[in-house]
Amino acid sequence: MKYIRFKIPTKLLNHQFLRFFFVGGFCASLNLLILYVMTGLLNFHYLLSVLVQTIVVNTIGFFLNRHFTFKNKQDNLWKGLIKYHTVMISSFLIVSALMYLLVDIIHVWYLSAFVIITILMIAFNFISHKKWTFNK
Repeated sequence: MKYIRFKIPTKLLNHQFLRFFFVGGFCASLNLLILYVMTGLLNFHYLLSVLVQTIVVNTIGFFLNRHFTFKNKQDNLWKGLIKYHTVMISSFLIVSALMYLLVDIIHVWYLSAFVIITILMIAFNFISHKKWTFNK
């Protein structure tokens, strides 16, 4: 049986924003999974689910972005983790406010609202991490 190999061209991986985008796509998928399981299956409030997913997935995202996206292994791990979570807390506050607006006020389905907001937050998170969290 032959396996189909998916190869990402090396030139694409050399582009920092695309690496950030790949890591973000992986993290967004984990976020959606946690949000769905906690809210859709376990009946937790969607804002509590967003808080839990933010803590868990952002810690994973920090290590992936530190080593793969920004290739910043020299800086102090704890200082970088604190800076990363500071950016993500501000992101969480924006996401929570927008989730409330879209879900409770405009009545958009919570998963659709989260996807829309995630796409909107890509530039904010990339610039914040590039210029502050992982700035060499």
